[in-house]
Amino acid sequence: MYQTLDAGWGLEKRSSPGAARTKFTERKPERLEKHFGHALLGPVHIQGATPGLTLEIRINEVVPGSWGWTSAGGFPSYWNEKLGVADAKEVTLDFELDARTMTGKSQFGDFMYSIGLKPFMGIMGMPPKEKGQHSTFVPRPYGGNLDCKELTAGSTLYLPIPVDGGLFSTGDGHAAQGDGEVSGPALECPMEKVSLTFHVREDMPITMPRAKTSTGWLTMGFHEDLDEAMWMALSGMLDLMTELYSISRTEAYAYATLTVDLRVTQIVNILKGVHAFLPFGALR
Repeated sequence: MYQTLDAGWGLEKRSSPGAARTKFTERKPERLEKHFGHALLGPVHIQGATPGLTLEIRINEVVPGSWGWTSAGGFPSYWNEKLGVADAKEVTLDFELDARTMTGKSQFGDFMYSIGLKPFMGIMGMPPKEKGQHSTFVPRPYGGNLDCKELTAGSTLYLPIPVDGGLFSTGDGHAAQGDGEVSGPALECPMEKVSLTFHVREDMPITMPRAKTSTGWLTMGFHEDLDEAMWMALSGMLDLMTELYSISRTEAYAYATLTVDLRVTQIVNILKGVHAFLPFGALR
């Protein structure tokens, strides 16, 4: 069971528009050197977790806190430069979150906007086997900054284990996010309650993350080149389909063109993400 800060180490919402937020420490993960990063909880040592096995993470419950925020523009990132907003004044939107109705409300000027919430943890993962400090900013084969909006309560994430004990950490709560996480942050928020259950699997050898959601299976790919991330995700899906249906890889490819969706997970974490999605019942 976890209770987390928001990704930027925030302790409470802003008192008014333009005011600074009170933080545990003054860090902005998306703007600092690689040895800084998100506020995480962990690492958790998992009994029986050894390299070569797979960690199963059952996401039982994800309850957002009462506030959140997002922002766009105002600093020289690649995506801000491409969209012509690097030199514009940063826009920050503050939200009041209602975990009972799963809605978020934000007032900007004279207007009040409302969105639906689908909370999930942006970061779930384990460290590389190499010694030293490692950035929280990128996704990796054993998890990390996945920012996959499909990983809501009821989903199960599978990760290859890189180190003894797994040393699992999580954080970077998102109350809502679109495919792509296009401006950098999602709807960043603290999490009031995150319930996870861990199992070590000996019967599922994998080299990249995969997940089972309430509606289907997904496989992930990460690369600086979005096309390469797509091919990695699709390759992982073909592997999965050969396991599920006892068919050849070429047969899986033929069925995939009819049933598999390719979705952009995020474009802002240096290594871009794509996930391939196979709905339950699409092939029966």
